[in-house]
Amino acid sequence: MKTAVLLKKLTSCLPLRALVYIGMVAVLMGAVSCTEIARDMGLEEVADVELRSGLTGTAINPAPLDPFKRYDLVMAANECRFFTMKVPSNWYWKVYITAASRKENAEGRLSADISQPDPPWASLDGTSFSKTMVLNHDGDQALLAVGNTAPTRLALLRLCQEGAPINVTIESQVSTTTDLLGPSSDNSDLKELSH
Repeated sequence: MKTAVLLKKLTSCLPLRALVYIGMVAVLMGAVSCTEIARDMGLEEVADVELRSGLTGTAINPAPLDPFKRYDLVMAANECRFFTMKVPSNWYWKVYITAASRKENAEGRLSADISQPDPPWASLDGTSFSKTMVLNHDGDQALLAVGNTAPTRLALLRLCQEGAPINVTIESQVSTTTDLLGPSSDNSDLKELSH
């Protein structure tokens, strides 16, 4: 009985309550960061689905991209994500995709493509509309780009992952010229887009 009364008096003291609360929060935060460290070091087995992070979008509801932002994703569990970019008339959209496998010696694949609408997108030298990357313990990069000869419309970017989880970075630019690609050879088929 005396112990209960003493405990009640001690816990009724506001500064002691605050210290107990702070101690509990510190222990909880330490446990969470230990779990994250164990996952990152591969000491704890985590289901691929639990690794997924970053901006998501579906075929029915694609996520809009901001050309001034960089997006870091972790794709896992054989998933596809869909994104849109508004491409003004007579402008170009360039999207830089960097991918790396999260698991050493475990093969992951990333397919990236910009769909071809009607009328089709104009192509840019040195780029393509799609790329498939096969990743083991290395990384790969792709530059996809489209030119819009039609009125302003949305471009649809599809990323699909198979196998091991993959870290993906998306960076894009929207421009009235091809100069963002650096010096290039004759782009006569695209010059009418820049005027």
